[in-house]
Amino acid sequence: MIKRSGVLTAIGAAVASVALAVPSAIAAPSSWTITPTGNFTGSAGVTVLTDNNGNKIQCATSAASGNAPMSPVSGSPAQLASISAISFNSPCTGPFSSTWTVTTTPPWQIWGLDYAAGAGTNSTGQTTGEIRAIKAKVTGSSLLGPCTFDVTGKVAAKYNNPSTGGSNGTLNTAGGGLTLTIANKVGGGCGIVGTTASFQGLYTIVNTATGKSPVISG
Repeated sequence: MIKRSGVLTAIGAAVASVALAVPSAIAAPSSWTITPTGNFTGSAGVTVLTDNNGNKIQCATSAASGNAPMSPVSGSPAQLASISAISFNSPCTGPFSSTWTVTTTPPWQIWGLDYAAGAGTNSTGQTTGEIRAIKAKVTGSSLLGPCTFDVTGKVAAKYNNPSTGGSNGTLNTAGGGLTLTIANKVGGGCGIVGTTASFQGLYTIVNTATGKSPVISG
């Protein structure tokens, strides 16, 4: 007969060995490498601004440009790049036969929070971060009347490194728990507009000097 105390001791030792083998937490990077640095462009298909009432403003295309000025970058989190210009095709469309124009106020900031090697769309690494300092004015009209409002704040984003030697690195703002603030609503058409919003867009990022997408590692 096997003594119960001996079995419990053996189980306890096994659990302890597993616990010691698993790290309690994975620290976020304190240094980031970007290759290559310099100017970049970003292009997206359909982008969607959705308010907390479920209203959606869709723009068929969007274009951006910016700069990743240095590498390595220290910090946890760390600002990795700036967006110096971003535009949305006009007119964008929304509910009640509405049309909209989005005017942005850069610079916006791209921050890195965490990095996972071997992750992302291409399994070549993924940076989890945020686009901060977002400022835009949205102006439109619908069957309900004219409307103008401001959008400010930050959104969650993930940058997927390109495939080896590729130009298919992408910055994706889909998902995440962050919300933008809607304020300064003016006009009768603003009656249905909410107070917060999310933003969804998938931008392909290309370094203007090399024609390739940057690779970020942490």
